[in-house]
Amino acid sequence: MISGIHVSSSEIVINKDDGKKKVLPEFNKNQIIQAKILKLLPEGKALLLVDGQKVIAKTALLLKPGEEVQLKVIAQKDAIILKLIEPVQKMTPQQISSLVRFFSKNESTPDISQAKIAKVKDLLYSMALKSDKPDAAFLPRLIDKSGMVWEKKAAQVLLSNLSSQNMKSGLDNLLNQDLKGNILKELLTADPGKFEALKMAASFSETIENFQLLNHQNSDSGRFLLPFPILGEQGFSFGQLLIDTGDKSKNDNKEGDKVIHISFLLNMTRLGPLRADFSIFKKEITGRFLLNDDDTCQYVKSKIPELKTGLESIEYHVRQIDCMTAKKEDIQQSCFIETLVKANDDQVLNIVI
Repeated sequence: MISGIHVSSSEIVINKDDGKKKVLPEFNKNQIIQAKILKLLPEGKALLLVDGQKVIAKTALLLKPGEEVQLKVIAQKDAIILKLIEPVQKMTPQQISSLVRFFSKNESTPDISQAKIAKVKDLLYSMALKSDKPDAAFLPRLIDKSGMVWEKKAAQVLLSNLSSQNMKSGLDNLLNQDLKGNILKELLTADPGKFEALKMAASFSETIENFQLLNHQNSDSGRFLLPFPILGEQGFSFGQLLIDTGDKSKNDNKEGDKVIHISFLLNMTRLGPLRADFSIFKKEITGRFLLNDDDTCQYVKSKIPELKTGLESIEYHVRQIDCMTAKKEDIQQSCFIETLVKANDDQVLNIVI
């Protein structure tokens, strides 16, 4: 239901007098910039984050704190005049539902190596969570090979000063070491008659892109959600790893030591859903396990002394680790995604002219 209609100009004005105390970002006419709305101020002003710098702008637009927008520089004399192009791409309900379904499958994810894509099974195995011994390279390897930073890695090669031959060699090497790149290469060169066999891989690549979009729109909050493969008897299933490094817009999170929050959620074959939340400050660690029922909780609790010993052997000081029976909503497969996606419940139609 629409409770009101708001009509406004699409212009946003940055008065240079408002920025005398700070050095304003460099702007060029017709430049496209991305800005985040940090705060709404009195007298029709808003605090924006542009290129890592905070600037005050005057606008009649009905903006929302936390919203990301694209702006075009149309003039800059006594004031910098920006024109709203469009909000930065946000996840659609269909994309969010797709991610929830990806984690909600009870069975293992079908082995996409059946599509005969070179290296895919090896890449999944190299990223998979393994038990019995600590693996300090697990997270870096997951980020590097999962496809989450494929475009960034490819851009570094393309923008380098390498010769054509070395550039081709560098890209080929990347394709063989990146899950998304590997799948995209196969899809691009596939015989049209074989594309039906690659539909599963194409869907998997689209899922990776949805994670990239989710993480991009939450990058300023310092929260990132990564799927990680788990190797089981029936193939690969996936767990969730939520990393919270702190809101980048807050001064106390820009420099110095920070508390890092790490949570993971997965379905264990015999124990059912398991969630772990840990807070780490330097070498101090505090955590808890959330489980489906009291019997499972008691079993995991009996293993905590062994876990503490293992952490202390790698020089962590364990302050406290608890185990408790979870509320259903705290271990459902959508709970991490819900913390990253804010519902849009506007009741005002915003008309921009």
